[in-house]
Amino acid sequence: MKKLCSCASARMKRKHNLASRLLLAVVMIGAGVGLSSCYIDGGVWNPSPPYDWNNTFYDQNLNGYWQLVQINGRNVGGYDVNYLFFGGNGRGRYYYYDRGARYWENTAYWCQDAVSGSTYYQINLQYESSGAPTTMNYYFADRGRTLVMQWWTNGGTVQYVYASVPYAPW
Repeated sequence: MKKLCSCASARMKRKHNLASRLLLAVVMIGAGVGLSSCYIDGGVWNPSPPYDWNNTFYDQNLNGYWQLVQINGRNVGGYDVNYLFFGGNGRGRYYYYDRGARYWENTAYWCQDAVSGSTYYQINLQYESSGAPTTMNYYFADRGRTLVMQWWTNGGTVQYVYASVPYAPW
């Protein structure tokens, strides 16, 4: 009986050893795939200016935090408030609510002089989650304490008004 137990024990050890090796192989392959994808793109989101934009710059007047206070002339409050942060180097963050929870995501931006007869500057703002950049006109009011952004849709002009604030609350 003792010999039978040792054989059964040996078979169990071989099965356990085989299962451990298979699990280790799966983990190593998964880690290899994950590391190779990080190695290829560095795991860093690094967009570039739009193809047809020449002479882009980072407007130092944008630097800092901005709180959304109006959309098309209507005051914004509660969970409709969002914040933009411009870091001065073409990178920033967008702070927003989704179903009452606070979130943020990285942004990239490039400015250029007014085009097509406009007297305002243009900004190309790209959110990390969407991939599709948004281009809009912008200008400052109230001695630089208010940022006004405008763009056009089929329904007409959309205007967001942001107020300069010392920080985003999250």
